[in-house]
Amino acid sequence: MATYSLLLGIIVIIISWKFFNDWASGLAGFIYGGVLFWSFKLFVQMIKALFG
Repeated sequence: MATYSLLLGIIVIIISWKFFNDWASGLAGFIYGGVLFWSFKLFVQMIKALFG
């Protein structure tokens, strides 16, 4: 899963770099998306631990 997420993020950065000539936006989106994804996953695991 981590390898898939990393490859997907690299592809997003490359696509934003080639088509929009702005690799920083792709990198920022990748980091922000990763933080949101892992925060949501952690939140779900905490709820399962508390109520499961």
